[in-house]
Amino acid sequence: MFSLSCVMIVFQKRLLKKQKNIEIIMNSKNLLNSNAIKTLYLKKSRFTEMLIEENALDQSRFERWIFCHGMLFNSLDKWWGDYGLRDYPHEGIDLCLYKDRSSRIHRINEKTRIPVMQDGVVKAIFKDYLGKAVIIEHEHSGSSTGRLMSFYAHTNPRPEIEDGVIVKEGDIIATLADTSNSKSNIIPHLHFSLGLPSKAFSYDGFVWNTIRKPEMITLLDPLAVIDWPYQELDTGNPTCQKL
Repeated sequence: MFSLSCVMIVFQKRLLKKQKNIEIIMNSKNLLNSNAIKTLYLKKSRFTEMLIEENALDQSRFERWIFCHGMLFNSLDKWWGDYGLRDYPHEGIDLCLYKDRSSRIHRINEKTRIPVMQDGVVKAIFKDYLGKAVIIEHEHSGSSTGRLMSFYAHTNPRPEIEDGVIVKEGDIIATLADTSNSKSNIIPHLHFSLGLPSKAFSYDGFVWNTIRKPEMITLLDPLAVIDWPYQELDTGNPTCQKL
């Protein structure tokens, strides 16, 4: 039989484990809430409005962005290929589908011109899985470093877009990359991320994995910043299965 002291030790261990689990959950919630608060303080952009204007997509047709399961921020799932799990939670949002006022769904394509969301400076350009990624740094008074990064991936940057180039809100920095020869069998789309770099962050050697380091960059949900209605389709929706 267990002695009273043994029973007390087991009870204390279980209690400590429970308290630890509660602490982990609360810390996770606090982190999510903190990131959500940071997103709220970001300036809303005219990104979608400018994209519509630059690509002659009349606003009366372009009603809302459409997202399949797996296209939104922090999603763990793929929306292409085998529809399995991603290697890492999604670092941004994937823009490729929109609905018009007649409820028809359209795709943007490799001719789509991509505007920069705010004034800034080009800080990095590198090859990604489908094309190239362009990293723009903006002034942001709401962060401890005064900096905000926007990340435009799977694109074909314009020749004049190089490191150090100053860009103004609405400037066209790229078109979407042609993915017809991609082994992943994925349609052209813009991967769009936002992040707050830490004080220790440097653009030297910037690659895709850099944005997966929370100690270097705090990623934010871009949905509020693109400031346009959107709809997420249910898993198994025929539109998404045809992609």
